[in-house]
Amino acid sequence: MKHIFYEANQLSALIIGDIAQDEDFVGLARNICKSLHVSVSAPQIQKMVLESKIDLIFGTLSCQGVSYLKVLQEIKQINPKMEVILFLKVADVDYLYDALALKCSRYLYMKEEEEHLFKHFKDGLDVISHKDIFLKDTQYFNVLIESSVVSQSDIKGNVTYINDNFTKVTGYTKEEILGKNHRILRHPANGPEIFKDMWGTITQGKVWRERVLNKNKDGSDFWADTIIIPFKDEKSGEIIQYIAIRRDITQMLEERRAIQAREIKANEQTKLSEAKDSFLILFTHELKTPLNAIINFSQYLYKNMHRIEEIPKEKRIHLLEQIYKSASMMLENVTSILDLSKLRNHKINYTYTLFNLKESIQDVIDKHEALALENKKEIVFQDDGSESYISSDEFRFKQIIANILSNAIKYGNSSVEVFLLSDKDKIEIIVEDDGKGISDKEGVFELYEQSAGGNTNMEKKGTGIGLNFVKLLCADLGFSCVIEDSLSLGGAKFIVTKKLKD
Repeated sequence: MKHIFYEANQLSALIIGDIAQDEDFVGLARNICKSLHVSVSAPQIQKMVLESKIDLIFGTLSCQGVSYLKVLQEIKQINPKMEVILFLKVADVDYLYDALALKCSRYLYMKEEEEHLFKHFKDGLDVISHKDIFLKDTQYFNVLIESSVVSQSDIKGNVTYINDNFTKVTGYTKEEILGKNHRILRHPANGPEIFKDMWGTITQGKVWRERVLNKNKDGSDFWADTIIIPFKDEKSGEIIQYIAIRRDITQMLEERRAIQAREIKANEQTKLSEAKDSFLILFTHELKTPLNAIINFSQYLYKNMHRIEEIPKEKRIHLLEQIYKSASMMLENVTSILDLSKLRNHKINYTYTLFNLKESIQDVIDKHEALALENKKEIVFQDDGSESYISSDEFRFKQIIANILSNAIKYGNSSVEVFLLSDKDKIEIIVEDDGKGISDKEGVFELYEQSAGGNTNMEKKGTGIGLNFVKLLCADLGFSCVIEDSLSLGGAKFIVTKKLKD
């Protein structure tokens, strides 16, 4: 024993990683070495090896989240015979294959061997002094990955070994799984391309890693971060077996999904709350225009009742018409709100009649004169001269045109043009404005969306429900509504189409 102690005393060692921070161990180690170097810094470790004669590197693969794998690889390239005793932790499993490639003298599991550091250090120096390197010591493997699901298979994928944790996680006993093919764990949700990629990788001698959904014995699912390592015969170079290391990440993914679901729900609630607030503000603004017209015109008539005969009859009729149209517009807005919920749930009843399209469109335009006047817009209506009749729900048809027309009035600059075109196959109603146009021509039909043109958002001027209302009504009544860029006016061009023949 004294002879061994004497031989060890002639050697130099380098303590790295977590073990270098153990002052008691370092003190004991210093007493049995010729020289002892201590470091937790990767650059310093490399410098010490280059500048000093080091016989043994002893320590952990990583420290405080920093891996020494790269520096150890470089050291091994310079001095392949460098003796290294490496302690591994569960967190190091991701580097397992590369750590094995270092061909260290010994691998140990830190959690199990922490109390025996000094013994392993003395044994390591003893081995070096007697040139007896323990390359076949592989018992570290099972304890290192005791928290993982480990299996070994032949080149055809038939299982030849499983660890205890494999049974705990999957529910299969050794008798049930040994000799069976690995596909017994295959989940039907995994596409064939995953396994094609896996076999294409491992048969070339490369490590394959992927997150895979597996199936337990009881039919339940478990997600696993899977690493498959091919092992080759040292002489022939042929692959002789595969080691599969799976880390069960089901709980982690479920927790992550739960967090994401809570975040999505919170965001949706926030957006819904903001949409409701915005809607109330915008809807109130929508009511102000016709309400102001009603109040102002009716107040004028009321204050002049004592001289009502002096006011020209045409003016009185005009004022009363504006009051009526403004009230009708308010009623339409309120009706749209009440109807939207029914419409979204397909609970609206339709009354089909044969009506004149030109008269219906003109009626809608007449009712929007007050809005056009307030926004200083001119509405021009043209048709192709044909008498266009259609069988549909006239009231709902007017709602479609009213919502499109009000949108054009609010977002146009000075004019709105309405066209009615018809032939034996179809009828088209086109509404064009000279505004900034609409960039998101599909999204604008969604609930609470307002149009945006160019690179800047336009001021919100509507309730955000009108075009969604149009979309749903068109779908129910067999119309189509698309948006294009207006070539003549430069703004948005709404095209409402009804096919007369299939």
